[in-house]
Amino acid sequence: MSNIKEQWEQRFYDHTILWMNPALNAPHRVILVSNSSGKFQLHSYDFITKFSRQLTKKSQGTLFGSISPDGEYIFYLNDLKGGEYGHFMRVPFVGGHAIDITPSLPPYYSYEVSVNDTGNLLCFSASIENKNRVYLVPFNSKGNPLIPRLLYESIKSIQGSIMSPDGKFTCISLSSSGTKTISEVLIFDNITGNIIYKSNIKGSYIPHAFSKKSSVLEILGLSNAGGSYRPILLYPKKKTIREIKDSFFKGDIFVMRWIEDEQKLLLCDVHQAKQQLLLYDLKKHNVKRIGPTFGAFDLFFNSAAILPDKSIIIRWHSFETPPKILKLHYPSYKKVTNIYSPISTVKINSTKFESVNFRSSDGKKVQMWVAQPKVKRNGSFIIDIHGGPHGVVGDEFSPKAQMWLDKGFGYCAVNYRGSIGFGKEFIEDIYGNPGKWEVEDIVAARNWLVKKGLANPKQIILSGWSWGGYVALLALGKYPNLWVGGIAGTPIADCILQYEDEPAFFQALDQKRFGGTPAKVLNIYIKSSPITYAKNFQAPILILHGENDVRCPPRQIVHFEKILKKEGKKIIVKKFASGHAGEFANTKIRVSNIKAALDFAMNIIGKAPQRTTLRGA
Repeated sequence: MSNIKEQWEQRFYDHTILWMNPALNAPHRVILVSNSSGKFQLHSYDFITKFSRQLTKKSQGTLFGSISPDGEYIFYLNDLKGGEYGHFMRVPFVGGHAIDITPSLPPYYSYEVSVNDTGNLLCFSASIENKNRVYLVPFNSKGNPLIPRLLYESIKSIQGSIMSPDGKFTCISLSSSGTKTISEVLIFDNITGNIIYKSNIKGSYIPHAFSKKSSVLEILGLSNAGGSYRPILLYPKKKTIREIKDSFFKGDIFVMRWIEDEQKLLLCDVHQAKQQLLLYDLKKHNVKRIGPTFGAFDLFFNSAAILPDKSIIIRWHSFETPPKILKLHYPSYKKVTNIYSPISTVKINSTKFESVNFRSSDGKKVQMWVAQPKVKRNGSFIIDIHGGPHGVVGDEFSPKAQMWLDKGFGYCAVNYRGSIGFGKEFIEDIYGNPGKWEVEDIVAARNWLVKKGLANPKQIILSGWSWGGYVALLALGKYPNLWVGGIAGTPIADCILQYEDEPAFFQALDQKRFGGTPAKVLNIYIKSSPITYAKNFQAPILILHGENDVRCPPRQIVHFEKILKKEGKKIIVKKFASGHAGEFANTKIRVSNIKAALDFAMNIIGKAPQRTTLRGA
């Protein structure tokens, strides 16, 4: 068996950094998620000493982790077989023995922890037994974890749990279950467990960090109460809120770093799927554009490092450029130095990645990215549907997109209703009727491609993962004549079975999206389920799903396959030995899934590339 990889396959194995997370008080120390070992694992890295060490060696890879404020410890969820249920482990930054910090708890679903400055107390939210819970974990003088203490529990979605630097307070945000978004902000006294502050904020609210000043109870967060996401400063004692506004802001504003000593915020403005990096002065109330003028950055809080010389370290990439670590030099931040750029061993498609707008069936403007291969395969086109649903596709590097272009397919990525960067109304259009406007936007994108002569109407394949896989299945069932095939990775196929089997974290999100539980709004769950349209399916379907997936559990996929086969439909289901996110972390599994998708598409479309110019249909 040959070990020679095709060009598209090698791009997945090329060394890259998926994201970076610096320590709050020692930002030269960071977590890097890198695939240098063959799978994505957590690595520690010090920008000053250049110290580096791989910290995790999980069989299915590791995508998420937290770092203590002093940079001394890394925390990660030790799940089994990529299943995303497990216990948080703590491992020293310099490497060493990892310890379980919650051995007395049952396995739980969670992402990250928040630690106080001295490292003797942390908090985290987790899904256990159909409830979302917040725990405090104290550590003794020897650094050993003590018995976790339950601080709070709810069936509502917990959007964030952060601890104050002195360990006295914990702040969480609860999201309402109705289709109108209202966030309930709670602040707890960690000693008594009492709620010392309670307030409702319109829209979504995510707390990011307490101020370092112990004398001032001040919280930086993010809210879209005004229509677009904006940073807000919450002052619980004064019962006031300061929204950071500026006429320069265009879209949703995300906080990448709170540079509190300088009274500045490092922001990313996401507008119509394009991003720009901004430095906002909280004292002078002015904003300056810095860094690259195109491409994409990491949008999550604390994704940028600040070095002692006040230079800023960020991760950046674009459609034609794999991820790099860039240094923006103080004071102007106009000088940019590439300090880490993994070597790409294969050529990157130089085709243009163009942003276009079109109108959906209700007249709403929708954006998508379109790329054409140099050698077209008879107008064959892949419509790629991102997950989330509250994600966004920007000018970013994608080995998957590069693969489709290599093989002669046109490629487009649609930022359908629910995507960020287009305002609150655009995000919340999907609430109360999941799937409807997502599908309408995908159909409108298809019609635009055909009208412009870019795609052959009989050669269009839908492809999506997670919520994108759900939308793909729903579009295949509701508009069966428009597609020649569909690829759905880790999808939702039956919304009712999905709800029954998923963690409390996602049940709370579904109550919001659907307007209640299946018991309360059964008709909406039925109407929004791909399985409801089983008799309609015409195009062949490939489903790829993880046997340990807890976000989109296997039972509903098994049931969907059974029903479609009973109806005589063409469906192929391929299981892989991991979970929802594990498929991405394990490169071998990911490449195997991508190859299955490519073979499926090539068998449908045919293998002979043709130089064809279409005039529409």
